[in-house]
Amino acid sequence: MSSSTTVSTPVAKNATAAAASAAMAKKVQAARAYAQSNNIKSAKYFAAAMSGFILLFAIFHWSRFLYSRFASRGVKNSKLMKGQVTLARLTRHVLNHPAPFFKSIGHALVVIVYLLINIILTVTLDVDWSTQIGIAKRCGWLAFSNIVFITFLALKNTPLAYLIGYSYESLNPLHQAAGYTTIIYSLLHVTLESVYFKKAHHLATLIEEENIYGIVAGSAMFIILVSAITIRSMRYEIFYIIHIAMYAVLLVTVALHRPELDKKEIFAILVAAGLWGSDRVLRACRVLWYSYGNQAILTPLPYGGTRITLSRAPSRAVPGTHCFLWIPKIRLIETHPFTIANVSPSRMELVINAYDGFTSDLHEYAVKNPGVSLRASVDGPYGAIPNFAKVADKIILVAGGSGASFTFGVALDILKKLEHSTRKPTIDFIWTVREEETLSWFEKELAELQSSPHISFFLHTTRPSATSSPAQTQSPGHSTPVDLPSSPIDSEKSHDFPAASPIAGTAPNTHHATFDLDIEKKGTKQSHSRKNPWESSISLDIAPGRPDVSGLIKDVVARSNKEDRISIAACGPASLMDAVRKTATNSISVNGPSIELHCEQFGW
Repeated sequence: MSSSTTVSTPVAKNATAAAASAAMAKKVQAARAYAQSNNIKSAKYFAAAMSGFILLFAIFHWSRFLYSRFASRGVKNSKLMKGQVTLARLTRHVLNHPAPFFKSIGHALVVIVYLLINIILTVTLDVDWSTQIGIAKRCGWLAFSNIVFITFLALKNTPLAYLIGYSYESLNPLHQAAGYTTIIYSLLHVTLESVYFKKAHHLATLIEEENIYGIVAGSAMFIILVSAITIRSMRYEIFYIIHIAMYAVLLVTVALHRPELDKKEIFAILVAAGLWGSDRVLRACRVLWYSYGNQAILTPLPYGGTRITLSRAPSRAVPGTHCFLWIPKIRLIETHPFTIANVSPSRMELVINAYDGFTSDLHEYAVKNPGVSLRASVDGPYGAIPNFAKVADKIILVAGGSGASFTFGVALDILKKLEHSTRKPTIDFIWTVREEETLSWFEKELAELQSSPHISFFLHTTRPSATSSPAQTQSPGHSTPVDLPSSPIDSEKSHDFPAASPIAGTAPNTHHATFDLDIEKKGTKQSHSRKNPWESSISLDIAPGRPDVSGLIKDVVARSNKEDRISIAACGPASLMDAVRKTATNSISVNGPSIELHCEQFGW
């Protein structure tokens, strides 16, 4: 009996150990499955939160649109609507004020809410904090989720332009914030997993094929980060090429990093790749379609300007929106965004200011070959611009430098839409340039706009021409050119102008307006008109110094009643845009007119 007992004891011990090991493995497997389930939930909740966020903006956008377009006077005067309008105006008055590092409190709030959603999903849903691998996995899942989100924000053909009234260029700051967040999650994922495997003495796991793809993806993210910080502001074209190349590498390597369908991470990457690929294919098809029989005539203009007249325009092209221009003779594999100045069934016109890269090469070629016709194509149009002709009683257009490409396009489009309309809104057109000769870029547009009795001009130059002479009567002409950013960061629009001079008075149509000006730091004030210094039959009132844009906006608001709708559209240097935004925000009041602000710039 004792012998039998001695023999059976090791067997029993082995069986017990095996059972314990199986139970432990089962427990570990269950823990992993539970963690995987929670990680999948975090991705689903992220998608639901972003969808809800977009839905709120869509409801706000469309309710305001329907109210301004279709609400009767009786509905507007009802107590219920008055309460809602009061609340909306008070909210906009607060949210439109500037905030540190952001253009407004509203923009800062959007980014803060986005970051809070990410943080909450990172630390909740029973994330395993006992080892680095638990939080590493969660960071990986949220990185996957954010890749889809940044891709959606980057789409040129974004449905958000229709849903919430923001085109891709307006969403760019949120795209950047989401991009940095994605990079942080990716680097945390790689770092924490590396620490975990080192502590567990399993560093060899990092050189397994799937993990090597993950390391390559993390490296691509890091390259995007470095290029965004060091290259983007200096050479945008180089940054853009790096950005697109590394994003393509990222999609492929992340898919290979987690290729298993049952783990579901790959579905996020397939969605992102599908969105990005379909957008690229659609854009390529447009470029191919509009390249057929399309020619661009280049005309050099003074002070670095180039006028481009295309023989074919994209359908739905509206002056003030922008398109991507492709001229293979100048850049074979590059397209660049430019504002549409004027459109007709037989042509589309742009005016482009030379900065560096593509725009500089384009201008040099035009100077050497004036009037040359080159093969060209376009992709677009893009941009979400309000229908000012229908939603406003008074319109204020403000431009600095090459930003006039946008305001000229908008003004011409408004006049075209009002030809057969009984509504006749007034338009105040404010434009500040450095050299007076730059005004010749839009000579035809100026002549056409001057023929309208509804437009008042305020033209200023910060470097008056010595050849200017007193203004004479003006003669109407016809329209054409335009100008626009050479990249999503328009270098001219980022420059500031010298010290400004205030406007003391305004005059209808400004055919012979009188301005009170403080010239070049001197206390003397002058009141006179100036004639354009270029060869032209157009006479313009050109005042030296920068106009008091804030004072002009306040004056229009003060002369308006509560039922009036004022639309302010601006495009220009950062200082000018800040002044316009601040003045428009401070002018919003419960008992004042309705004020809408549209700032045309690449970013919020």
